[in-house]
Amino acid sequence: MTQRAAVYLRISRADEAPILENQRRAALEYAAKLGYASEAVQVYEDTASGGTEDRPGFNDMMRDLRAGDLAIFTSLSRMTRGGVRAAFGILDRLRARGVGWHFVEQPILNFDAQTNPLVRDVILAVLTAVDEDYRRNISVKTRATMARKKAAGWRGKGRKPGAKDRGPRKRRGVVVPANRPLPSPAARESASSSGGV
Repeated sequence: MTQRAAVYLRISRADEAPILENQRRAALEYAAKLGYASEAVQVYEDTASGGTEDRPGFNDMMRDLRAGDLAIFTSLSRMTRGGVRAAFGILDRLRARGVGWHFVEQPILNFDAQTNPLVRDVILAVLTAVDEDYRRNISVKTRATMARKKAAGWRGKGRKPGAKDRGPRKRRGVVVPANRPLPSPAARESASSSGGV
């Protein structure tokens, strides 16, 4: 059976596509340096939070890995931001299946590194705790920003309070000039029965 490498890439938002491409380039170059032919490398990717393991690409990779394979992550934070328990849980699952792992940016954490296992586990625990805290801080800051925007009159995606008039906008099939509020359903119903709107 030929050994294979599974490359896992993850970004949190679709607008981070350039970051995904940087991860792809770094991980594929790394796999090539290890001697994996391109046909022996399978790439899995997700646009999802690292705080959950319920990611389609991640789940596909975990399902496809076989004994002797190598899982390649660009960094620990790309594998998970779910904290210490999640990180050790993923690595335990890989180990139980006879799958190795490498981190392009943190080779001291590789399964076959010459790092003392106790030292590796301590470093892994510290880094995963920092990543989890980072994810929580982003979440708190995002919620605070959204609350401030809503308090200022922002209603979700689209126009912000005080934005320039960019002409008519369409909502629910009704074209309304940008400087006028959307008519209520009762007003629309009344206007349509009298031949308006």
